[in-house]
Amino acid sequence: MTNMTPWGMGYRSGALVVDKETGAVGVTQGVAGRIYTVKSVQDGSLWTAHSTRLRIATTEERAKLGIGPRGVH
Repeated sequence: MTNMTPWGMGYRSGALVVDKETGAVGVTQGVAGRIYTVKSVQDGSLWTAHSTRLRIATTEERAKLGIGPRGVH
């Protein structure tokens, strides 16, 4: 799910995303402009990434982590 931002669509806090440059999987923690702070699901480390580097994790990627499909709680 996405939220509107001043520049268009963005990821909500808590979204499971993949960094397209590194392949790292993490959870969005916050955003400043188009720069997201993301927390690794593997080791808890934080990194920042421009919105264009991120995409939502696929159902298959979520399943590998033991997380259900988007929108299912």
